[in-house]
Amino acid sequence: MGFSTILPPASQSQQAAAADRRINKLATLAIVLTAFATSVARADATLTFELSDGDGSKTTKKFSTARFYVRIEDVADKNRYLLFEAGKFFPLYSVNTANNSYTLLTPEVIPYMSPQARVHHGADKKEQDGTAQKQPPMTFKPTKKKRRVAGIECRVVHELLEGKPAIEHCMANSARLGTGDREVITMARTFEMARNRGLGWLGSGSSDEAFVSIYSKDLRDNRVLQLTAVSNKPLEAGYLRIPREYRQVTAEAK
Repeated sequence: MGFSTILPPASQSQQAAAADRRINKLATLAIVLTAFATSVARADATLTFELSDGDGSKTTKKFSTARFYVRIEDVADKNRYLLFEAGKFFPLYSVNTANNSYTLLTPEVIPYMSPQARVHHGADKKEQDGTAQKQPPMTFKPTKKKRRVAGIECRVVHELLEGKPAIEHCMANSARLGTGDREVITMARTFEMARNRGLGWLGSGSSDEAFVSIYSKDLRDNRVLQLTAVSNKPLEAGYLRIPREYRQVTAEAK
């Protein structure tokens, strides 16, 4: 006949203490999961670039991005900024904070169109109004050369035009920039939009949108776009939205 150890039932105070410990563990786990989910959902980044022309003039532009949105500011113009959405119909807005208005700069699209059809639809409208600019297809040739720009290591890539290097890029991915993959995709599409609209920013993204240039030099006229600073500080709420009280105008107010 075996013997078993009989333990006295736990007191109410012991049971309450054990319950408190379980609650504390669950609360800690909830905080950790919430912090992780927040870090995954948001990976804000502000990239500051200096754009210099061949004649020596320079401008500073800030690209603030999170998820599908990017706000582009010219530091010299405090009353206006551009807002680009890279996740739906790719609209580009010019926002005027001086008179609380905004203008849609890209052609309106039909919602049921495929992405390819939307691109052609926009190109057709540009051809009709005489603003179309044909962009040659981009061909990239990676090199083994690396450099550091604003303290960030990047890979030198040549953009070829008719088989010859035309623009030298140095590209970095999300790990180097300390941001999320989605933000790099958004920046790549921002540069693509800028090219299609002839904004002259020089930047580009790789074909898989996993890398974006943080340095671009046009070898034909020595124009340079160079990253000077990167910040991963969270953006203010509503920073990447047009305020609701702003009115839409068809022609940007002066």
